[in-house]
Amino acid sequence: MQALATAALAAGAWLGHAVTEAQEPLLTQALNVMLGWGGLDPVFLVTPAAVGGGILLGALLGGTLVYADIHGRGPPALALLALLPFLLSWLSLIDRLPVAPATLHALANYGWLGLPLLCGVPGIWRGNLPAIALGALLLLVQPLTLEGNDVAALLPILGFIFCFLLYIELAYDQLRYERLARIMHHSTEFEAVLNWFGVMLLLTLACTTALTAAAFGFHEVLGEVLPARFRNSIEFNTIYGRALSAMTFFALWAIAQTIFSRQFLARQVE
Repeated sequence: MQALATAALAAGAWLGHAVTEAQEPLLTQALNVMLGWGGLDPVFLVTPAAVGGGILLGALLGGTLVYADIHGRGPPALALLALLPFLLSWLSLIDRLPVAPATLHALANYGWLGLPLLCGVPGIWRGNLPAIALGALLLLVQPLTLEGNDVAALLPILGFIFCFLLYIELAYDQLRYERLARIMHHSTEFEAVLNWFGVMLLLTLACTTALTAAAFGFHEVLGEVLPARFRNSIEFNTIYGRALSAMTFFALWAIAQTIFSRQFLARQVE
């Protein structure tokens, strides 16, 4: 379960950048703007090679923290890792760093892109709920851009949603299962409980992914049904129009679900 959660986190980090295509994430643009205010060149660049390097570096550093925590050296390792960027920056400013500036910039870029794994991997393998939540937050903000996204990246969007839900479900469930195992270690019902949670997880992911795909497709259906002045309007063809279409779809879904549930419950009462 922990290995699958780690793989889902890594895949989510990759798909989160695939959703934005050539656009830079909002936080990356903000960091580069802050560097520009200080008279520095942009360091944080998003490319497929940089994303792959960031995932590998984040997993490596996260695994190092897990190893240090197992051997009782977690807090010193975390403190050293937190101070390392400042130490390297200071050595670079005084020209005493034996590493080329381009290499240092690449490592900084990899470290920034690998932050979700740096936080999420220790949370998964050491049962740290705040670290799991921080990794999920850093993963969730990756696809955010100023320009927005559309259905051209539908498959990466669905893949990102699937991996994100799989990560948070498995990481949190692992934490709950460890507590449950202490109580039901000798119980024959333990495997049945785990199997039930596994089936429910797969059903939840399948339903969520299918509903997300249907919500995006509903926008295209509205484009065929509505008059041409709506279909060709600027508002309808922006991300805000697609968001309104998705909200309309889920509102209709909620109404249909309410009507069905009321009829079903009425039959049960009779």
